[in-house]
Amino acid sequence: MRERLRKGKAEQERRAQQAARRAEEILCASSSQMREAERAPSEALYRAEMLKWRIEGGGLSRPRWPRTLLAGRR
Repeated sequence: MRERLRKGKAEQERRAQQAARRAEEILCASSSQMREAERAPSEALYRAEMLKWRIEGGGLSRPRWPRTLLAGRR
């Protein structure tokens, strides 16, 4: 019983330390890292559309970058 309690306490402590590290990473992130993280999902979507377009034979109209990504590419 005591050993199980000790294991649970150790696991709880490990999770708390992990959460503290994550919070510290978020607080220390620069604004450029934040923008990059926000842009990643739409960039992945664009890459998927581009791959699909290439697989289908690259028709007339190529997929366009979303406006939000165009602003951040420069």
